[in-house]
Amino acid sequence: MGEVQFRDSGGSMTIGGIDARVLVLGNAPSGHMDGLMGVLGGAGYRVDVRDHSDATGRLPIEAMDYDIVVLSPRALAPQPAPAAELGDVEIGRLRIDSRRRLVLVDGAPVRMSAREFTLLHHLAAHPGVVFSREALLRAVWGSAWRTEGSVTEYIRRLRIILEPTGLGECIVTRKGFGYSFDPDVVA
Repeated sequence: MGEVQFRDSGGSMTIGGIDARVLVLGNAPSGHMDGLMGVLGGAGYRVDVRDHSDATGRLPIEAMDYDIVVLSPRALAPQPAPAAELGDVEIGRLRIDSRRRLVLVDGAPVRMSAREFTLLHHLAAHPGVVFSREALLRAVWGSAWRTEGSVTEYIRRLRIILEPTGLGECIVTRKGFGYSFDPDVVA
């Protein structure tokens, strides 16, 4: 019977003539990860568990030393940038208050998710600059953990959220290039 070990160095065990090393990356213990570790341990694998929070969305270099790397769903999910890292943006009728994580149009609050906020903030902080989907993935999500389709979906959501305020057209598609924020729409 295998065992689950919580330690810093990789473990290994020969199973059926194959030396398999398993690394489990997670932010905190959770029920579904505990179940997975139990199954792996029961199969005879020696499992290393590491706390892993990486805002860049990258695997740790030591993961290359393992045969199998298992990720908790949130292990590489970058957190939104702290408010201190974002400056306020004020363009025409639009005001983005980074400290309070609040979007105001003509002084009225506009409700949106944290990711929608971060995407709008990034675009509005760089008016007129065209960002590819890949660049937005890195800037807003912190990695390619999501697909470029995620960017398209969040852009669509932002346009729907901003449409009732008359600012739905402030995010412009630059066909073949990406997206930009048009400051003239909010003037």
